Amino acid sequence: MKAALDCNIVRDMLPLYAEKLISEESNTAIQQHLEQCEDCRKYLENIQKPVDCPTVPKMEIDYMRKIKRSFKRRTYILAGVITASCIVLLGIFLRFFIIGSPIFTEDGPINFEWNYDADSKIYSIHGNIGRADTSARIKVYEDKRNNQLKIKIYELMPSIFFPSNEFSAKIPWNGETNIVWQGKYEQLNITNSQYMSLYIFEFKDGNYQPVVNIFDMDGTAMLKRLYDNAPDASSEELMPFDGTKYNHYLIIRLPLTRGEFLYSTDTEILPEEALDDRIFLYQEDGQYYFHKQGQHLKKLVTEDVNKILDYIKQNEVD
Repeated sequence: MKAALDCNIVRDMLPLYAEKLISEESNTAIQQHLEQCEDCRKYLENIQKPVDCPTVPKMEIDYMRKIKRSFKRRTYILAGVITASCIVLLGIFLRFFIIGSPIFTEDGPINFEWNYDADSKIYSIHGNIGRADTSARIKVYEDKRNNQLKIKIYELMPSIFFPSNEFSAKIPWNGETNIVWQGKYEQLNITNSQYMSLYIFEFKDGNYQPVVNIFDMDGTAMLKRLYDNAPDASSEELMPFDGTKYNHYLIIRLPLTRGEFLYSTDTEILPEEALDDRIFLYQEDGQYYFHKQGQHLKKLVTEDVNKILDYIKQNEVD
């Protein structure tokens, strides 16, 4: 017969017994002991009683929820303030360093040069804002409603994005639109097909008559080539043409595409603009000549004269 279990050993095993975590043999032995030992049965009953957990008062729960809601609200407010501050700082950065302010003639000094390449039909602009502590950028866009190509020049604070006070642009232009300098509210017409038109006038028997008025870069290039290739008839620089000596001659006014144009806030007229850039074609003693102030007298062969007369017939003003 097996020896009876000691109460202390049984009580150590009762938690496992209550959870049914002991072997079948140990379980049988403990059951036999419990049948004979009232103290161990009471001990088992005590450990099997449910434990009452302390409850948190509703007031305390509401207070904790209130604190949690307040913390969330403050977090949202802080996040909103940080976001708004970042947006404001970004706006300031873009305004002063990337976008800038459009400037116009009265905001000078602003100097820029223009050049039109008749072969590539590219209108170029290059200039600067005459202040060392500023930067510049240029924007070119099309206004189809008003048939314009608009140029906007912006002044910015210097940065790695726009470090220079110079600006430049190359604009494809075929003469079908006006090119304007657009300020914040006002605009200045820089050029159009009328400015770039080729004009030929005929003086005959005391009367001036326009015979050609056309935007034609090919015709302009042809006349310019005839003038440039004509041999010199003298080595002296010519004075202004004296029209009183001749009853019949042609005046050719080529559009200003051969050089650079300077637009400035200064009102002073540039010296080269004071020169008469018209080309006079006249005949004397059976010989045709080109006369242009400040240049050498040039003579033409009959073939070149006929090219000019044929061009006039093809494009004569109605």
